[in-house]
Amino acid sequence: MGAKDKKKWFLAGLICLMMWLLCGCMGNNKMSIDTTLEVNSKFKGQREMSAVVSESVFRQAFNSDLEELQQMVTEKCPSTLLCSAEEVNSGVRITMTLEFASLSDYTNKIGQILGKTPGIYYDASNSIFKDGYMLQENFTSQDLFGWLLDALKDKNSEFEDMELTDIFQNGDTKVIYDGESIETEAMIHVEKMESHAFDSLSVEMTMNDDGSYKVAVNFIVNQDTYYDMGDDMDRAIKKLTPDGGVYEVNNVNEQRVYTIGFSAYNTETLISQLNSVLQTKNCEFEVAETGDESDPFRAHKEITIYLDGSYFLDFAKEGTELVYLLKTSSEYSFNECQSVTGFLKNYSFDNDDKYTSVYMTVGPSDKVQISLTYAIDIQKIEIGTNVNSETALERTLSFFFDAEQATLTGENFESKLRARMDEGMTLETGETNGMKVYTVRIQADSPEDLSLKTTKFLDGSANEEELTSILTGGKSRKKQLKIRSYAYEDHINLEKFLGSAVVSDGIVYRMEYPKGYVAAFEEGGHADMVTEGNTLTCTTRDPIINVQSRGETTNVAGVTQLVLWWVSLILTFVTLVLNLKHIAGYIRYREKYLLKTDLFHGRNQILLTIGIVSLTVFVFTSLRLIFRVY
Repeated sequence: MGAKDKKKWFLAGLICLMMWLLCGCMGNNKMSIDTTLEVNSKFKGQREMSAVVSESVFRQAFNSDLEELQQMVTEKCPSTLLCSAEEVNSGVRITMTLEFASLSDYTNKIGQILGKTPGIYYDASNSIFKDGYMLQENFTSQDLFGWLLDALKDKNSEFEDMELTDIFQNGDTKVIYDGESIETEAMIHVEKMESHAFDSLSVEMTMNDDGSYKVAVNFIVNQDTYYDMGDDMDRAIKKLTPDGGVYEVNNVNEQRVYTIGFSAYNTETLISQLNSVLQTKNCEFEVAETGDESDPFRAHKEITIYLDGSYFLDFAKEGTELVYLLKTSSEYSFNECQSVTGFLKNYSFDNDDKYTSVYMTVGPSDKVQISLTYAIDIQKIEIGTNVNSETALERTLSFFFDAEQATLTGENFESKLRARMDEGMTLETGETNGMKVYTVRIQADSPEDLSLKTTKFLDGSANEEELTSILTGGKSRKKQLKIRSYAYEDHINLEKFLGSAVVSDGIVYRMEYPKGYVAAFEEGGHADMVTEGNTLTCTTRDPIINVQSRGETTNVAGVTQLVLWWVSLILTFVTLVLNLKHIAGYIRYREKYLLKTDLFHGRNQILLTIGIVSLTVFVFTSLRLIFRVY
């Protein structure tokens, strides 16, 4: 091995030795947190947590100034804690004491320190099913020292990049319950229970569209436990059946299954009956609905559930489970399920033609939140196409929402409309018969222009070569003497605009021709096809609308020309007949006849004038008719 290689190996070894020494020092300098939780059966007591700041850290961060440390602890300590600092042989002991009067008080104060809802399960029972207590938490005292880490970071920049686990570690933890001291893990879990409890309990809740609920509570126990209790268990469960409820008992695979079924007409009744059946006052069921900011036609339904099965279940016994089953209409899509208090074991969901079902297994009892998404329906859409002239077209699209729909869509829908609007478009909002109405008006100077603007509005963009909403037609190019007409085919595609939303009362389409025209459908298979004067309407639930129509009116110019042609023809013929003797005389005597006959006075002058005018009109109208100038 060369000299250079020896130097490299020596340097690598030196670096490893330094890393080992550094890690060892950090490990030895960690502050150990000792915890004592003292409570009575009513859950009144205190939690005391203490950690010793080593002499080196005390000297480095506070220059060995106890008064400075005490001042920092006093200023930074959360209001729910009593904090103090005192010198001991190995450094300075920081003590935090949390006093509480009840389980809810303890939960609220811990939650304030953690900044979230803590998972705390406490059960003290003395019933025919079990006798004893159980206490379980999903956090440690180390989690409650976050404020002290922040204070150290503010005091000294050397702590800036450190985490809780770099400075603190959990030490000894014990629970003193009604005077009895019990050593436990850092995440507290103590129990002392004698039970004849059920193996599992499942609660199936079906949410109906009308706001009511159908519930089935299943109590499942093994046959051995049932034989130990005998008829006492049957009587205890049967008397829980609410008025109008259903009670059933079945033996399945060496298990006895009790089922209590009932209906509730609203959420308040549901909670009341769940509390009654489960022998508690703690059940929760809350529903909150919010619109989706990214999609005005979608909304979120957040359902929070807490079911307290502690009266019947002994969670100290391995395998004990509480199952929540929530069933909603298949129109809802599952989004997510999360635990609020940290005791959710697992969940799954399923969709079929009738229901969206969410299965949740907890242990102990847990508060869970289920997020569902669903489409917001539009109550009605009205589409109008007004033909004022061949170069003056207007389209109106009116969207109707009932009060609930309008609340969920909020400003999101109006923002969506405005984002799609272009030059020549206006938006009007108002209320009609208790419904919120948004009306978009699109002005255009040709069918092609209207097609482009409509596609751009409905689809958000438009490719002139691939328009999805197309108006074709116009004035009839084939001239008719007696009739003037328009003919249009209107194709409107709302699929991209609506997405998954449904129009509850259907889409009403209206086509209006200029005044004086009579409208008629050429083709179309829509419902309620009605014509009235210059307007035609139809109704459909199909987001793709295709209507062929025409509008006709009398061609006044053409009819006038035809009348003049006939009148001039008749008058020309009549005057010709009345002037036959003069014509014959002129042919026979030539100029001599004109000298002896007075053609330009009296009756002869009148007939001659009529004849000349009639012949002129006849020739003029004949030419216009031949060349179709009408």
